[in-house]
Amino acid sequence: MLEGRTALVTGVGPGLGRDVSLALAREGADLALVARSDRVLPGVVDEVEALGRRAVPILADITDPDDCGRIAAVAAEAFGGRLDILVNSAFHGGRHERFEDADLSKWRRPMEVNHFGTLQVTQALLGMLKAAAAATGDARIVMVNTMSVHLLEERAGSYAGSKAALGAVTKTLARELGGFGIRVNAVHPGYIWGESVRIYFEWQAEERGDGTTWQDVHDERAAETCLGYLPDSSEIAGAVVFFASPLSRCVTGTALPVNAGHWLPPSA
Repeated sequence: MLEGRTALVTGVGPGLGRDVSLALAREGADLALVARSDRVLPGVVDEVEALGRRAVPILADITDPDDCGRIAAVAAEAFGGRLDILVNSAFHGGRHERFEDADLSKWRRPMEVNHFGTLQVTQALLGMLKAAAAATGDARIVMVNTMSVHLLEERAGSYAGSKAALGAVTKTLARELGGFGIRVNAVHPGYIWGESVRIYFEWQAEERGDGTTWQDVHDERAAETCLGYLPDSSEIAGAVVFFASPLSRCVTGTALPVNAGHWLPPSA
């Protein structure tokens, strides 16, 4: 579905960023892959190239304006000044603490990454997205947001607050950029099953005590979903491909829950 298209993915690590990149490559897209470190990036480049697609690695921090400019310059040179798809997957998990006990100066970091950093790199790439939309009639921005802005939990204020801000601006961008032929949508995963979530469940189990195990916590969270399980990142990637593809040609400004029915939006 994406043959001849170019895409840039931020936050390429061992989880969702990697799986989104591979899913786009399988559909025919060439990729620029942005990460803060080279711990995982070279391996993802190899995997994309093994699928027969081009992979351009970029080490950068999206909170740095100069780095965002460099991301745009490298992508422009690689793709001839046009970018069809931008997937904003970079994130900061915030601080797990109660508001009354918080050092609010440390809440600025998730806001800098999840909100301002995401918008900064999007703004830097906007000219390339406009060029692609002018040529093809359709460019796409996909924001990776979170169920945490819908299903609110204690101690998640720094993370949920930054992502809620991004959610509001996502819809604003859909309004402002639609006239250029740029669609802007978001996926809102819940728990994405993997090593980091298992570690989090281990911490929750220790907090409870009384012999609670991480598996107990996992099973409780899975039972809260309509489908009875916690999706992995490759499944979330499928929703990103939908928004990046012509299948969603008439869809913009949408926040799509991708959480196995853990949280259900209100009826229209």
